[in-house]
Amino acid sequence: MESNIPISIIIPLYNKEQYFERCFNSVAAQTYANIECFIIDDCSTDNSATQAEQLIRNYKGFIQFNLIKHIQNGGLSASRNTGIENAKGEYLFFLDADDEITPNCVNVLVALVEKYPGVDMVQGNRITRIVEEGDILKTKQGELPEFVKDNLTIKKKYSRFIPSTSWNKLVNKKFVLDNNLFFKKGIIHEDTHWKLLFLKKIETFAFSNEVTYIFYKVPDSIMSNKNLYPSISSRLIIAEEILNNLDIDLFDEQLIMARDLLHEQKKRITSDIKYSSLMPKYAFLLKKMPKSIFFVFLPARVLAKRLKIQLHLVLLNFFGERRVERIKSTIRR
Repeated sequence: MESNIPISIIIPLYNKEQYFERCFNSVAAQTYANIECFIIDDCSTDNSATQAEQLIRNYKGFIQFNLIKHIQNGGLSASRNTGIENAKGEYLFFLDADDEITPNCVNVLVALVEKYPGVDMVQGNRITRIVEEGDILKTKQGELPEFVKDNLTIKKKYSRFIPSTSWNKLVNKKFVLDNNLFFKKGIIHEDTHWKLLFLKKIETFAFSNEVTYIFYKVPDSIMSNKNLYPSISSRLIIAEEILNNLDIDLFDEQLIMARDLLHEQKKRITSDIKYSSLMPKYAFLLKKMPKSIFFVFLPARVLAKRLKIQLHLVLLNFFGERRVERIKSTIRR
């Protein structure tokens, strides 16, 4: 029996006329029937919106394409949120306008929804194409089970294998709405922040090793931008939110993530005087790190765990990761 689960594909669009037709055609080529696609134009200054209108007008297939135009530029998060608010599908799929999906992408992911009804999220595999070099790399998802049930198991055993990207995931819309999993406006690297949010709530997760998404690393992408100010500022905001909302089940991972974010931003801030205005924020968060570990009233077992992590961080600072692992191995023996 052919599946009829309604799927909403959401494509934020901003100044991507060079790549968008490829993206649009990959959606139009889907073999799955019950799809609506929302293209959210975020006040593009090139011909992206006009191109989208023409592609929709010329399309003759069964997919319902809809173009929504923002009155004011709001960024990637605002575009995705607009898509969520307008979507009628049971599951959402985010796609970036300079990437593409494989023809069987939705079929592959929906098959896992059918196998595990109500699953919160389904993750597909991807390949990366580096435009300047022509390299093709396949994501290594490790030895992952097809299905995981239980929030604690997902967080402790598999969170590091879940990519920090919103795209290439089929996400249960009810899960998103019930847990208010909208994207934080005003930052870039919003996917990293979104992952922190959904990991706190997710109860079921399915993995497919089949390639469903082609990610293009293009010269004008956010991650390739030479102006680092938005990136540094956003990462500091994410570090602050980690420290303000620590999850005891992910305590080790979150503290190390916050530490790494701060360490990485210090290098960037001190590399160029134009980023010096961010130093006070960095210094504030650095001071916040030990307070978040020692000066919060928690049960003895939690405090003991925090002391253990603090010791681990100190050892990392002095000896480096490899030597710390050797020390720990020696202690175990």
